[in-house]
Amino acid sequence: MTQLPISLARKSIQLWVLLAGHVFAGLFLRDLGVGLEQIDDPRVRGFAVVLGEVSRTVTTWVAPAVVIFVAFIQVQLIRSKRVQWAIDIFGGLLCLRCVVQFLMLNLLLLSHLKAGGLLLLELLLFIPVITINFGWLYWRLDSAARARGGTHIRFSEEAGTLDPFDYFHISSMTLLQFEPSGATATSRLMKTLFVIHGAMMLDLVALTLSRAIGLASG
Repeated sequence: MTQLPISLARKSIQLWVLLAGHVFAGLFLRDLGVGLEQIDDPRVRGFAVVLGEVSRTVTTWVAPAVVIFVAFIQVQLIRSKRVQWAIDIFGGLLCLRCVVQFLMLNLLLLSHLKAGGLLLLELLLFIPVITINFGWLYWRLDSAARARGGTHIRFSEEAGTLDPFDYFHISSMTLLQFEPSGATATSRLMKTLFVIHGAMMLDLVALTLSRAIGLASG
């Protein structure tokens, strides 16, 4: 009896972690739409307006469908049905949103803003998005490889069954060291993902520091 809730929670955790990532991504777009008047650059403001319209459309029309979709996946998981394809679609959408918001954040960092509040808030909201996104990618790809007898990631202190926390931990450590810590990529695909993840974080930190120096000297 106790094994069933544990097994169900393990199966459902990637769904709910991805949902949390989508929530933060939605908050990013919502606050971007609210802070449009702080953006002076007309091209950046135009891109932000488009993303704001997309956010409103998603909130009005797509969000109810997403709730139904998530409920469908959860019910199927409870029934022990195979729905990894649906979770992969949900995760793929988060990857797409992560890339778009990364580009938007770079535009905000490079453009002139009337106040720094919008930039700081968007940066704080993006950190959980990129962490959850790459943590899920590491988990999904390595778990699939291990199910076939291979591996994409070798942990420095690997013992017993790996927990999803291990993958999100190496993703979160990139916030501090610009590369996953405590794990080594064992495939070309994973090495490429590690480089992309580290480059994205280094890019954000470098642009943020340059903006801070510019504000301090300006």
